[in-house]
Amino acid sequence: MNTCPICGVETEELDRTGDAVGFDCPRHGKFKVAGSVLGSDAFLNAPRPQWEAALEKARYRTVQDAWPCITRSDFL
Repeated sequence: MNTCPICGVETEELDRTGDAVGFDCPRHGKFKVAGSVLGSDAFLNAPRPQWEAALEKARYRTVQDAWPCITRSDFL
C-alpha cells in the first residue's frame, strides 16, 4: 500500500514504469508520479491545490488509454 501524494488516502501501487511510481487512488484515479518529483521535498510538500493542478496538466497531455504522469514541469 502507498498513500496518494495528492490527498494522503491509501492507494494500491501500480506497476512501475521507468522511474515513475503508479498510484490507484479512489479519489484521483490511476496516475503516475516521476521519481524526480517524489525525490524532492519541494514538490512533496507542495499544497494540495498545486498537486491537483499538476495532475490536471498531466491528464491534458496524456494519450488515450495511458495513465497521466506528473512531472516536475507540471508544477510550473
